[in-house]
Amino acid sequence: MPKNRFTHATWKRLSATMASGFAMDRSRAEAFAGNPTAKLIGALPFLAGCRAPERCALAHLAVFVLGGASGPARELFDHAESDDYDVLARLSSIASFDGGDPALIARGMKLLAIVMIAGYKKDLAADRAAGRYNPLGAGAWDAEALLRSLRSQVEAIPAPEMDEILGLDAALRGYWE
Repeated sequence: MPKNRFTHATWKRLSATMASGFAMDRSRAEAFAGNPTAKLIGALPFLAGCRAPERCALAHLAVFVLGGASGPARELFDHAESDDYDVLARLSSIASFDGGDPALIARGMKLLAIVMIAGYKKDLAADRAAGRYNPLGAGAWDAEALLRSLRSQVEAIPAPEMDEILGLDAALRGYWE
């Protein structure tokens, strides 16, 4: 079996490590383990064939968990106007990979961008009501144009193993947390 193979056991180990390291209660740990976005973030270093994929996966997952926390940690990771220059800017803290297939990494990051944009679409009204910055509500981004472009880029690189974890249809539902 290849060293970088991502299996159910690999995800179980990664998600259990995260649950332990972040002192998640059982409910939160189960929700995390069942989150396809988290699973893709954890799988991407393995799928791309990176060096030290487990370390990379755990580092990226730690950022994901911090970004989903409440309070000051979350605010640091929320979208800001300074992120508007590039659709992948907000994802930069989970975009550092040691080696690996650049095409698969790019595909995975663009799939995560689709999840993010779809989430911004779903959150438009709530963000307005709460006074939170949303690049779609601010008119900085055209969601449909971005999604069309990202979708075609993702579809250009076949990755059935990645699609089993988080396919385009699921990504378009915008399930980040």
